[in-house]
Amino acid sequence: MKNCRYLLWIGLIVFVLVLGTGVFATSSPLARAQDDYTYTVVGGVDEPQTYPDQEVDGIRFTALAYRSLYPGGMEFTATITPPEGVTVSGATLFYTFATGKPGRIQAERGENPNEWIARPYEGRGLPPWHEIDVYWSARTGDTLTQSQPVHAVYYDATRQWFRAESEDMLVYWYGMPEDLGRYVLEAMAHNHARYLEGFGEALPYRPMAVIFPPGPDWNEYKGDSSIDDTQLGFTGTIVGEAGSTIQRVRTLEPAEIRKDCLWNPENPTAEFQMQQAASTTTHEVAHLYQQETGVQRGPAWWIEGQAMFFETFEEYPVHERLRTLANLRGGDLPTFQGAGPGGGALTASEDGCTHLIYDLGASFMSWLVDTHGGMDTYRGVVEEIRHGANLVQALETVTGQPFLDLENEWRAFLGVSPVAADVLDPGLTLGAPAEPFFAEGDTVILPSAPFSQPIYTEPKVRSVAMGACFASSKVTIRRAGHDGTVNWYEVDCTGMVGWMNQTQLVAPQ
Repeated sequence: MKNCRYLLWIGLIVFVLVLGTGVFATSSPLARAQDDYTYTVVGGVDEPQTYPDQEVDGIRFTALAYRSLYPGGMEFTATITPPEGVTVSGATLFYTFATGKPGRIQAERGENPNEWIARPYEGRGLPPWHEIDVYWSARTGDTLTQSQPVHAVYYDATRQWFRAESEDMLVYWYGMPEDLGRYVLEAMAHNHARYLEGFGEALPYRPMAVIFPPGPDWNEYKGDSSIDDTQLGFTGTIVGEAGSTIQRVRTLEPAEIRKDCLWNPENPTAEFQMQQAASTTTHEVAHLYQQETGVQRGPAWWIEGQAMFFETFEEYPVHERLRTLANLRGGDLPTFQGAGPGGGALTASEDGCTHLIYDLGASFMSWLVDTHGGMDTYRGVVEEIRHGANLVQALETVTGQPFLDLENEWRAFLGVSPVAADVLDPGLTLGAPAEPFFAEGDTVILPSAPFSQPIYTEPKVRSVAMGACFASSKVTIRRAGHDGTVNWYEVDCTGMVGWMNQTQLVAPQ
């Protein structure tokens, strides 16, 4: 385990959260030092907060108060009293997260004279321990008057949490050993230089991880903790505007959806859980980097593979998983070309394992870095995407090779056959068209109903629809073929090229 010596200074700090000019502290804050690692205990008690009165341009902001209603949002109240003869017609609460990203909510009138109440995230959607700066804006006629900002923490009064921090991360967790924080902070310290190499700059804020134990609890902030989706295996997501990762520790036993995975650990331990949870943090933080740098664009296999590329715990050897899976599939793997591969977090493959597109993307990315110029190549791809290129353009610009050649090199590295010609051109799977049929160059007017017809990426009704062509539109036939049941046509509909079948082009008789 990497030694986090930079955490020594934390043991010298008494943790205090300052809210405006008041002090926020949970009941009996407890700090325990374990060599170079210190954590505190927070939460478990309702701690309403009040703030000093203010007067701005003759308008008095008094009885300023805040209370966390987690998981049902935050409640801010204020008495806003204008000068005599002036009426406050409306009030808005503005808030800003540690990321600098803002939000706002219209306030409602309270029961008391001049009282206003605002409840951000009343409909849920925000986990606890986020910090915000807030101010009130009062409308009088055409004038808006703003109060001075105050600080608030969305605390959980229902249970106690552990809290730990470093230069790289702030982490909260409960229901797991106190040492979980150490695993997370060390994983983030390990990744610090790698994030800089990959994205060129650090996040302009310190990210936060909020980690729930196994089970349904993490659904409470989303709506209903009675919904138990544990067996679907979800483990993490982000709240981009808040700069946070929201996680759930995996169960010791594999989730039902991947109980037959060939790569499941034989005897999972609590250490395995914590290693995996820390790695999930580094994965989700990579998504924060993608979002902050504007490169969270492209196919899902690239976006998720990129995040997996930054994970710190190899649960199984990804290249070997793909080689084994290819053997089970008769020596083949799905291609990155065209619409790209399927197989996400909720799809089990022939080896019983999930997250295929994650592994495909991470494997390709690792291979690219290892064989085509290291992290400089990876960074170059990121920069190209950041400046508007799509993924294929970025890869080809940085490497100087066609994307298909890159993919086939990677497939050869895995021992998998190159992308088949009929995958690159689905029309090659078709036979000669059956009479009667439309010939190349013909122009066809689509039937007047239905309102629109899908255009498919392949000559299959179960392929992905790339778009739609509206009723009575004119389409041009590029080529024709027969799949054994029906004629298919590659068509050009106002510049959109794809596949439609005979029944789509001919009105019912």
